[in-house]
Amino acid sequence: MGRNLSEGMAPVRYEFLIAGQVSDIVNAAFPELDVVAAPTGGTAMYGPIRDAAHLRGLLARFDDLGVSVVEMRQLPD
Repeated sequence: MGRNLSEGMAPVRYEFLIAGQVSDIVNAAFPELDVVAAPTGGTAMYGPIRDAAHLRGLLARFDDLGVSVVEMRQLPD
């Protein structure tokens, strides 16, 4: 079972799947995430998320950059 994002807990790893390839500008905007080509032809960005505020901030950053997240999931420990 997955863990919830709570203050005081260790970071939880999340993966964000993006349709298509991301630009260098988008890649640079997320230094806390690793970026790899997804097997479906899109891009996978993943990394540790500290808490719910960090997650909301990442989603807002994706939105501000016009990046559509097609799937988001918590990765196993």
